[in-house]
Amino acid sequence: LKRLLAEVPGTALLRADLAAFGALAHGAVFTAFGATSSVRHIVPPGQAAKRSAGGPNSPSVLLPELMDFFLGETLAKRFAAGLAPVCRCAACDGLVLDTFVDNHWQVPAAAHNAAVLMEWLRTMDAVEPTGRPAWWQQRCRRAVDRYPVLNAELDHPGFSAFKVPAQLLQWAQAPVASQTSSAARPVAGVERGEV
Repeated sequence: LKRLLAEVPGTALLRADLAAFGALAHGAVFTAFGATSSVRHIVPPGQAAKRSAGGPNSPSVLLPELMDFFLGETLAKRFAAGLAPVCRCAACDGLVLDTFVDNHWQVPAAAHNAAVLMEWLRTMDAVEPTGRPAWWQQRCRRAVDRYPVLNAELDHPGFSAFKVPAQLLQWAQAPVASQTSSAARPVAGVERGEV
């Protein structure tokens, strides 16, 4: 993706997950970060979409410190014996992130997710375009480093409560060369079902 963005100026990325922010950091003119799993991932032709049996019973919630989405009921179970993170985003204003336990919380969870993503976008927008690749990598590294700390705090015997997603690990470990040209300022577009 980084090579494509470097070789094809004016590229945009749609139906993306974390790659949306990585793409913006590396010069994409715009991206779309899917608000739901079905619009965050592209399913290759001939392959079935990965879905849980019977569908989720709770909304997907972005856990900012780990930079990943989890079902609300999963967060409630994982934090049952510990202190769940308190969210200070514009939508939550102090709500505990293990609150989104059933589909009744779909709208508040979506508002939380959008508020966190917009906060990330504003933070990145304040960074000069040439510094964005390093900014993104540092953010990903902090999240990767947070996984073992949080797992130790939760002390789940026999397994890690949270596993680092491969995509996050790749962004954290990929070599970063700062951009030499002053790329156009990325624009965030909001389309139906996407942030």
